[in-house]
Amino acid sequence: MGRSKAKNTKQPSLDFKIKKRKLGKKPLPNPNLTLTTFKSKVLHLPGQSIVEDKEDIVNYRNQTLKDLLTKCSHYNDTVKKDAVNGIKDLVCQFPKVLHQHLGAIMGKVVEVINDLDKDVRASTHQLINVILPLLDEVSISPFIPLFSVYIASGMTHLKTHIRLDSLRLLDIFIDRFPKLLSHHCHQMIPNYLDLLKRVAVSTQTNNTGTSTSQQSSQNKKKILTSATPKANSINTRVFILGSLYKLLQVLLKKPDLSYASLLEQIQHKQIHNQSLSCVNITSPFENYTSKLIFSNLFTQQQSSFTSTNSMASTTTSSTATQEDADKIKPTILETKEELYQFTRVFMKVLIECWLELVPSNPMISYNTLEDLQLVLNIINLTVHCLKTSYSSSTTEMKLLRKDFLKYFTVHYPFSIGSAQNPDSKEWIISSSLNSTMTQIFAHFLELKPGQPLDNWFTPCLEYIEGSLLGNLIDEKNEARQGHSIRLHISNYLWVLKLILPVVPQEKCKILLNAFIKFDESCHSHSSAKKACVFFISELIEIQSDLLRKDNKTLAAAFKEVVDWGLESLPKLLWSLGNSDHDTSLMIINILLHVGRDISKQKQFESIQNALVPYFFTITKPNSQHPNGRQIYGPFLSVPIHIQCQALNLLYYFKSLTKTMIRSLIAILRSPKCSYQVLDYILDLLQKKVSDIGIDHYLAFCVAILLSITTTETSTASDPNLKRKREEREEIINLESQQEQQIQADIEKQKKQHDLLTLVTKDKIIKKLCWNINTIRLNLHLSDLLEPIKVPLLNEIERILKETTINHYKLNYLIQIINSCLTTGQGSNDWSTLPNEFKEVLPKLVYNYLTESISLKSTTLPDYIIDYDSIISLFTIENGNTLINQLLILLKGIY
Repeated sequence: MGRSKAKNTKQPSLDFKIKKRKLGKKPLPNPNLTLTTFKSKVLHLPGQSIVEDKEDIVNYRNQTLKDLLTKCSHYNDTVKKDAVNGIKDLVCQFPKVLHQHLGAIMGKVVEVINDLDKDVRASTHQLINVILPLLDEVSISPFIPLFSVYIASGMTHLKTHIRLDSLRLLDIFIDRFPKLLSHHCHQMIPNYLDLLKRVAVSTQTNNTGTSTSQQSSQNKKKILTSATPKANSINTRVFILGSLYKLLQVLLKKPDLSYASLLEQIQHKQIHNQSLSCVNITSPFENYTSKLIFSNLFTQQQSSFTSTNSMASTTTSSTATQEDADKIKPTILETKEELYQFTRVFMKVLIECWLELVPSNPMISYNTLEDLQLVLNIINLTVHCLKTSYSSSTTEMKLLRKDFLKYFTVHYPFSIGSAQNPDSKEWIISSSLNSTMTQIFAHFLELKPGQPLDNWFTPCLEYIEGSLLGNLIDEKNEARQGHSIRLHISNYLWVLKLILPVVPQEKCKILLNAFIKFDESCHSHSSAKKACVFFISELIEIQSDLLRKDNKTLAAAFKEVVDWGLESLPKLLWSLGNSDHDTSLMIINILLHVGRDISKQKQFESIQNALVPYFFTITKPNSQHPNGRQIYGPFLSVPIHIQCQALNLLYYFKSLTKTMIRSLIAILRSPKCSYQVLDYILDLLQKKVSDIGIDHYLAFCVAILLSITTTETSTASDPNLKRKREEREEIINLESQQEQQIQADIEKQKKQHDLLTLVTKDKIIKKLCWNINTIRLNLHLSDLLEPIKVPLLNEIERILKETTINHYKLNYLIQIINSCLTTGQGSNDWSTLPNEFKEVLPKLVYNYLTESISLKSTTLPDYIIDYDSIISLFTIENGNTLINQLLILLKGIY
């Protein structure tokens, strides 16, 4: 056998391997071939650097508005919250961004108001709080419907927190733009009922009795799991009712029956309580026949119920409430039918809340009292609006009254707290509850002449009487505490006005005496005192109505309190001083209204002496002040329009007493009395010449003249004005050109003021001369000069002794003396002129001319303001005596 052949282990070369071609197959492409058929594209990458400069308008994180609006739609909650906060920061720094991009901003903001994340919603509310104050009604009006839709949608959201946050956002818009929102909140009224239903169901579920059945326990656990703890709290109910009450105040006109808030009526000539219609009456009232039985709607949970019965009752209540909610259609309560339907349905819910919140024991928390107050406020608002359309005798109001008395009178009156601590919050809110309930009871009253009040109102009447007598405030703390309690008591005054004409005369006197005690306990600057002032005006009107109806017996009961009220008003006017102009003006208008009434002329005359200290008075002499102390009243410190109104009171007095005349003369001589008031007093006294007498009128004229001539010299006529200004500038040593310009402006304004003052003085002097000359036509010269001779001569001597004589003052005195003389009887008037005037007149004319000539800055005619008076004196003298004496005095110059 031969040897085998050795195997070949050498690998073939792969570089030059030749592949065998197969028949019918295409050759493979060359793997080493370079392809040149590709295409290129640009790749865009967003900038990532926060330090990169983008635009001029960026926030603190260097983000533009476009970036922030884009991130508002991001899936991440933190990014959305930061975007909303960035927009807020951008708007705060650059408000113009809001107006330039208002549509884009609002479009993004409205998308996140109902976001699932609470931080995003909170940031959105903060942003809206920043945006709304920067916009007006015209700018925001196109977006109000959009926000209203989103808010209404949030009120029906599955999550409780979103529903409550939607109410917070609604409150923001109500506070800022109530009128615009009131036209776009149709769907919100049914949504409020749904929110209250959800809270009611949760509360009822928590109050159900424990069950022994495992299945019932599991069902109960499921319901409790679906209801959040926030929905079960009392604060949630308070918040929902508070938001509803705020919306109702926008849709319905809030009843403003508290006299403390009626100061806006002081501008009217006749002060009276006006009853305004709160709803638009366009169709008849519906019959209240479809009202359900409350026991079927508001089931009382008892511990003896089984779990099955508890769950069934809850389901029944929920179903009944849902049926009522379906009856309320989207509305803004424009018609009385809508208002009635709302009141009918919500009254059930409010009574349910009341029954659940009122405890069986006297201990009750402050939060619960707030909740009860909101319930009563809503009922008071709706019942008042219905009362404006229908009287209490209608069937519908009787049914509402029956339901209210059934569930609310049991707890009247509330007494949480003690009168020894009247400023405690529990005592204050319990008094507020009683006040609101009493007002609701008053809305349901059927007042008919000659018929007594209903028996169910007797507790209210007793409570009103006790409140006015001070039972709610301990006597020890009466002076220092209880101002809030008195404000709530003042709300009873409009109720008192309704019942006084129908209660017996003895009861009427008791109530009026209680009011007098309440008024005396109120501080002069408190709101309760303002309410008492307005109530006094109402009592005056009631007395007038009783006298017109010839009911003298009942009118006599009012006379005593009206006399007391008229006497107390001037004292209160003096006590207010310059602190409360509105109340002062209201008091003056009340007194003016009484003065215009002829039937109350005697009562009005009795207040003149009480009104004197308001102007000026002199105290009794003592060791320190032998002649008495002069005290100016608040008249000179109040605004001019109040001064003029106070002076109008003097017109309606038949005659002015000596003390009043003395006070007015002191006012005229005061340097604080303005020239506008002097002019007004002059016109007023001209109309009262026949009442006050010629002597007193001339005394007033001299007082007005002395008030003008004793004032300081006008800087506009001061010959040394330039020198004084230079000295003042040297003392001040102004440091900059700007301060010099300010000083120049001050000087310019002072010159303008002085010029206006001179014009006013000239006007008053001319009017004064005209009035004196008119009296002179029917009066002898000696009788005319007798009352004014002594003060006029004393003033002339005082002016002539001054080192710097003002030629304006000299001119005024010459005009007054010339007005006492008549040209038709020239020679006779000069001959009958007292010698004292003949001696002083040449000196007066001489000083006037020389003072004018001594002025170097201008010519003589510019400073001789009225040389007609001097020429008139020469004509009246009709001789050469006055000219000769004047020439002798002029000769002494050289």
